[in-house]
Amino acid sequence: MMDDELCGYDRAMKALDCLCRAAGDFKPRAAVVLGSGLGDFADRMQIEAVIPYGEIEGFPRSTAPGHVGRYVIGYVAGVPTVVMQGRVHYYEGYEME
Repeated sequence: MMDDELCGYDRAMKALDCLCRAAGDFKPRAAVVLGSGLGDFADRMQIEAVIPYGEIEGFPRSTAPGHVGRYVIGYVAGVPTVVMQGRVHYYEGYEME
């Protein structure tokens, strides 16, 4: 394994740990990544927790217009779901990894 891959893995594990701590006992059965124009979907969920990307150690922040940049944890039609409300893009200056 290359050092760069290990660094990316370590960042991902730190982000996962932060999300798990914030979510507590909540166990999602579905995950949704919202793109441009779909951010309002998360606002209609039964929301249990909101975690801004800026509060997740090592997690990139979305700078694209209309991308809120947070995880929304809650229920969609009774299904425990985690939603990425906004995503990051290569053109925002992030590496492809």
